[in-house]
Amino acid sequence: MKITKKSKPDVLVVENVEIVEPTVEELIQAERISGKSTGFEFLAAVLSQTGTFDGKPRVPEDLKRLSSKDFLTLVGELGLADTETLPNGSSTSSGKEGSGTSV
Repeated sequence: MKITKKSKPDVLVVENVEIVEPTVEELIQAERISGKSTGFEFLAAVLSQTGTFDGKPRVPEDLKRLSSKDFLTLVGELGLADTETLPNGSSTSSGKEGSGTSV
């Protein structure tokens, strides 16, 4: 079997990326931008909030065009690699608080 790896013409290629560890405020902003608290769209929004790419900020839509290898490497550097697999709506509360009925 012969495998040929080709580059796509619309892949975003960057030479230098600077990222900082995200603050909670940036995570909340990324959640607002993406409309999600997990997954790849959320992670792209976090990267857009915490990184510069060849000296410029980038919007999440641009970062979705990174190669999967580069994207996952950046997410790993942020320490958020497990975020894309966390279940949505996870909570420590059972949702039963304050739902008591009066008799």
